[in-house]
Amino acid sequence: MQSEGSPIRIVLVDDETSVLFALKLLLQAIGFHVTDFSDSTAALKFLSDGGECDIVICDLRMPLMSGIKVLEQSKLVRPCLPFLLMSGHATDEEAENARLKGAAGFLAKPFRPEEVKELIAQSLGSVPQAPKAGEY
Repeated sequence: MQSEGSPIRIVLVDDETSVLFALKLLLQAIGFHVTDFSDSTAALKFLSDGGECDIVICDLRMPLMSGIKVLEQSKLVRPCLPFLLMSGHATDEEAENARLKGAAGFLAKPFRPEEVKELIAQSLGSVPQAPKAGEY
């Protein structure tokens, strides 16, 4: 678990490398520590091997393993780890299914930095701070 004053550690999973890169930069600019994976199997191995992580953010639609499958598998090895799914094309039914399977929340792409920061804070049980002027 995250220690006082240390950055929140995020595992970020998205099969689209350009999206993965942009999201990683955004999350790092906000102040998070990000370990990124374009391969869901590698992300699950990282989690099962005890890799340091406070929360997972994963794309819903990926070719080899859907975000729902990654969620289900991650809950087997790290049942208390908060898990957020994201998609630019999800239906309400898919978002609800994700919540029923244990997702802490759902991000609709594209999202604003404040949205992801607030959802991460809520998922970790803390109160989000308002961004400072010029801060993402």
